[in-house]
Amino acid sequence: MKQAYAAKALALWLLSTLAAHTHAATVEGRVIHPQRSDAAADLEVVLLGVSQEGEPIERRTRTDARGRFRVSALPTPAAYLVAATYRDITFPGGSVVFREEAPEETRELVFHIYDSSTDGTRLVLRKMRWVIEREAGAYRVSQSFVVANPGLNVVLRESAQPPLLRVGLAPGHGELETPFGTLPSGAQLRDGLLELRGPFYPGEREVQLAYDLPETGLDLSTQIRVPDPLQMLEVFVRDFGIRVDAGPLHPARPTREGDVIYQRYLGFDLAAGTRIPFRVEALPPRAPTAAWAEMLAAALAAAGLLYFVGRPIGRAEPHPAASEESAETSEREALITALSDLEHDFETGKLSSEDRERLRQDLRREAVRALSRAREAQSAAETTAAKPCRCGRMPALDDRFCATCGSPL
Repeated sequence: MKQAYAAKALALWLLSTLAAHTHAATVEGRVIHPQRSDAAADLEVVLLGVSQEGEPIERRTRTDARGRFRVSALPTPAAYLVAATYRDITFPGGSVVFREEAPEETRELVFHIYDSSTDGTRLVLRKMRWVIEREAGAYRVSQSFVVANPGLNVVLRESAQPPLLRVGLAPGHGELETPFGTLPSGAQLRDGLLELRGPFYPGEREVQLAYDLPETGLDLSTQIRVPDPLQMLEVFVRDFGIRVDAGPLHPARPTREGDVIYQRYLGFDLAAGTRIPFRVEALPPRAPTAAWAEMLAAALAAAGLLYFVGRPIGRAEPHPAASEESAETSEREALITALSDLEHDFETGKLSSEDRERLRQDLRREAVRALSRAREAQSAAETTAAKPCRCGRMPALDDRFCATCGSPL
């Protein structure tokens, strides 16, 4: 009995634990047609989700007569995309994310559906951007463009019909890469042009893609093609020591993203069929001699500045005794250096003993004469030394009057 009771209690505890960890969320909302309210009735609404473990989730429902819908008991934590189908066209309704800390929420979405049209005369290629960078020894282009649809119809055409818009890619481009791994809906690649057939919903739609260019070394020569009218073109080139020839594009202020600097070029109101040659050249490395020349020029400029600034301060004539003392010091240092060089040459075998002794005698005689000249100069300086004035002030040697009392010296 006790074992049966324990087993029953354990089963109840497991069921309560599972129930406590089973969460359910709700997505509800409304689909609206801007011109006909009855068009939103009885439409299929699809929720496609991914759980935290990566498992796919799919739920379907239909709108009521007022276009409202509700989907309950959604597993969480998870992320969901919501869409409705109207006249075989899928209209995205947004996305919702249910996190683990708030699993039992209710989210509401409101989105629109529209009638379709094949007339693309009001579509505008508003802006296109190229970002050119060099990665792993090759150039890479990240290209994006914005298409504006100012009307209240979804514009699209079948694949057999002419494209609504065309976007030029760089010649010789590599495989196209997109955020979702496939080309945008209604897009086809043909002869270096991306042909677009929609759907283009009212408002603006941005398309992003990227591709590598053929290996051409450090330099790049390509072409920007504009097969259909374009309101604005913006080109960014990562600056790694380059010179850019952007043809008719206007250079703009460089921009910085983190530690990376991009040169920037702009074009406006480009006509259909415009072709813009675009060239990037790597600057040659600076020669060491040029760097040394710049350093030498800077040093000379600094020395010249110091000379002209300090000249008024030090333009007084040096004292004769100071000049003689400087000459004696230079002569003494020259004799010491000569003796040192003589001993070095003898120790390294460049001089014989006889030559060493003869040269040492010559240097000694020169040292004696230098010492005699120094003593004579000292005696003369003592003889001609200035005497103190009767007021007690010691004048300079070239003073003719006392600076204190004015008496002649």
